[in-house]
Amino acid sequence: MVIKFFIFILLLFVYSFSYSYNFNNNTFNYYIWEYIYEKSYIIDNVKFIAQAPLQTKENWFKNYESCEEAALIMSHFTINDIYYDEFIADKEIDKLNDYQEFTLWIERNKVHNVDSNKLYIRDITIKEIQNVAKLYYWYTESNSHIINSPSLETIKYLLSNDYIVIIPSYTKTLANPNFNLLTNSYHVINLVWYDENQFITHDPGTSKGAFYKYDYSIILEWIKQNWDDILILEWKINKDNIDFKDINDEIIVSRKVNLIFNKINRLLDKQTNNQEEFLTKILDNLRKNNQNNFDDKNSKLFSALDIKIRNRLEMIIDRRKNLAYLSEKLKKHFDK
Repeated sequence: MVIKFFIFILLLFVYSFSYSYNFNNNTFNYYIWEYIYEKSYIIDNVKFIAQAPLQTKENWFKNYESCEEAALIMSHFTINDIYYDEFIADKEIDKLNDYQEFTLWIERNKVHNVDSNKLYIRDITIKEIQNVAKLYYWYTESNSHIINSPSLETIKYLLSNDYIVIIPSYTKTLANPNFNLLTNSYHVINLVWYDENQFITHDPGTSKGAFYKYDYSIILEWIKQNWDDILILEWKINKDNIDFKDINDEIIVSRKVNLIFNKINRLLDKQTNNQEEFLTKILDNLRKNNQNNFDDKNSKLFSALDIKIRNRLEMIIDRRKNLAYLSEKLKKHFDK
């Protein structure tokens, strides 16, 4: 009889452990904007190229203002798994410059006027880079996204989900000692990584720009100084169906959801016998608060919490039913 009882307890323990494991790994993803990212992350498959890929004096002179094209190539070729090296990149930059000049009527990198020493160079904004991506690489509104005034959390969220972030800046405020440009030029770089204090970039403005670090505050200030826009390109199919227009609000809502839900879980752990009743009361209070509050952001918060709590409640109910069923089956088995 002791052996039968021991086997019964062991089976219950195994079942409970497997349930707990499944819960911890599967139930925290019902809300699409889960506010979770690693403290340090890297998109490690982005091959770096400088805006003068061949690294010669003549190549730098020709591509004096080709940072936008280099940043676009690194992003587009990487996410679509297209091979490129410095020679392919150099030819691609020429094609992009010619396309802008002869199709879009944007003068790009025509180094000198025959009759004067004046440089014929015009930088293109983040929105214009998006337009080139649409026209030349056939992106659309569904897989190229301008995000306005992104928060630090938003950018880290994007990077932790393998999105390469194209951002605007100025060479003077970058204060990168490796720059050989003497003027305070408009500049574009890619963010590919972050740690606890800095973004790590592929900065095409220098041959030493691979994984170059810049402080969070500096990056955010550059973006603010340049129309508050950043650019995200995706694969040709938007797999996540993310609405990038409201990403900042969604990230904030998600953080609140997870903070509240984690607190609910801690309180729930203290409820040994009445977990269902505890969660049911929370759902009732949540519905009352939602009815009395017409703010759209709070409504999103309540809805997201409601989904998480309901799924948690369903799992507790299922667990109770399954444990009761298992106990009955074991009881019948050992009574024979």
